[in-house]
Amino acid sequence: MFFMNNMASAAGWVLLWVESKAKADKRCDTAQKAANKARADEKAALEIEHAQAIAELTQVDKAQQDYHENLLGITDDLHPFSLEDNTGNTADSVALKLEKRTEAIAAIAVQQDIPDKYNALRKFRNQVGALSSHVSFWWFWVEEILLGCSVDEETRQWLTGKLLPVVYWHHQLHKTKNPCQRKRYREAWQRAVKDFNADPFRLGLAECDQQRWLEWAEWMVRQYHRSSSAVEGRNGRLSQMYHNGRGLTESRMKTMTVIHNYGLKRSDGTTAAERLFGTAFPDLFGWLVNQMGEIPLPRKARQRVVRNPLKLEDVPA
Repeated sequence: MFFMNNMASAAGWVLLWVESKAKADKRCDTAQKAANKARADEKAALEIEHAQAIAELTQVDKAQQDYHENLLGITDDLHPFSLEDNTGNTADSVALKLEKRTEAIAAIAVQQDIPDKYNALRKFRNQVGALSSHVSFWWFWVEEILLGCSVDEETRQWLTGKLLPVVYWHHQLHKTKNPCQRKRYREAWQRAVKDFNADPFRLGLAECDQQRWLEWAEWMVRQYHRSSSAVEGRNGRLSQMYHNGRGLTESRMKTMTVIHNYGLKRSDGTTAAERLFGTAFPDLFGWLVNQMGEIPLPRKARQRVVRNPLKLEDVPA
C-alpha cells in the first residue's frame, strides 16, 4: 500500500511555506521600522501598511496551520474505525474524506500562490483508490475469518463493534510517537472501553472464550498496516543505495571462496577441492561445528510488558 509518498513529496511545499513565511516576516518588520522612523505626516500611511503586513503574516500562519492539519488528517482518515465515534470505515467513506483533504490542500495552495511543481496532489488522487480499498480489504478479511468460525450474528456484532475498536485504538495508542495523535487515540480508546463495558453481551461469555477472542482481536489489528515506507519511496530507495554501496568485505570474500571450493557440489557429489586435489575432504559444515566449540548462552531477555487493552487506565499524553 502506498502511504503519503507523493504527499510527502510535498516536502518541497514545506520549503515554499518557509520562504513565504520569511517574506511575510520581512515585510512586517520593514513596515514596522519605517513607521517608527517616519515623520508625523507619513506615519499614518505607514501604520496602515504595517497593519496590512501583520494581517498578511497572520493569514500565512493560519494557512500553514490548516495545511499541516489536513496533511496529518490524512493519516487519521486511514483507520478502519472512525476517531469520532468508533464506527467502522468503508472504502467509500475513506475515499470521500481523502478527497476533501486534497481539495482543502489545493485551495490553500491557490490562496497562498504555491505552485504544485511535482504534481503531488494529482499523484495522491491517483492513489486514493488503493488507500481506501485497503480498509475494505481488512474488513473483508475480518468477515471471512468470522464466517469460517461460524460465528452467530450477535457475537459478530460484538466482536466488530465493541472488542475490535478497543484493541485497535489501544494498539495505535502505544504505537504512535506523535503526542497530538496519542491524545486523540487515547480519547478514542477510552470511548471504546466505555462502550465495551456498557455492553452486557460479554457477561454471557465464558472466561476462556473472552480470552480467545481477545487474542484473535490483537492478532487481527496487527495485520492492519497503513504504511509500507520500508520497501518503497524514499526509504526503499535509500536501502537499495546503502546495499549497493556496501560491497563485499575481505572476510566475506574469503568465506565465499571457501564455500565455493569446499561446500558446493556438482551432480556427481564432488566439490572443486576434491576434483583438484584428487582426495576427499571432511564435510564443511561438520568441520565448522567442531571448530566452533561451546555456543555461548543467549542474553537474558527483558521481561515483556503485556498491556491489557480492556483496562481503562491513565496513559501519558
